Amino acid sequence: MRPFTPIAVWEAPSVRRAITTVDEASNWLIYRWPEEHLNDPARQAATAACLAALDGSGEVEAARAAFISAAEAARILADAP
Repeated sequence: MRPFTPIAVWEAPSVRRAITTVDEASNWLIYRWPEEHLNDPARQAATAACLAALDGSGEVEAARAAFISAAEAARILADAP
């Protein structure tokens, strides 16, 4: 599961969602990311960081930080880190 301190993102305009694991972050980046931000470099970096954390070659906190940066860039971060 690779848990980390929760990150709140906007799932819909008035629906917040807590992302609590690298698995959830990866799924969001791959399957649920806003279409208009799919090619953002921050998303690509976050996806790579999450996949590295999942396979053990990267750190969980690095994946979390990269996800936060990508969520900020996509304007879906609900809370400041």
